[in-house]
Amino acid sequence: MKNKLLNILKNLIILIFLFFASDISFAGSCPVLIQKIDQILSESKQISKEQFTEIKQLRDQGQKAHNSGEHKESEDLLNQALKLLES
Repeated sequence: MKNKLLNILKNLIILIFLFFASDISFAGSCPVLIQKIDQILSESKQISKEQFTEIKQLRDQGQKAHNSGEHKESEDLLNQALKLLES
């Protein structure tokens, strides 16, 4: 009985760790994406005003989502901005 309880606790601790580790990995990628977008925007001369505005809005929304802890949403928005930059 004691071993079974220890196994359950061990598995629970592992699950909790994995849950928080995944959130941390999302949080860490947002600033990297923001920096990449900023760098490409500053170096690019071939973006129209409309494209620049749309990309900047996505970037700003992504940063706002990151700051409020919505890292998955932030990553999605930032990746949309990058796709527009790379097209």
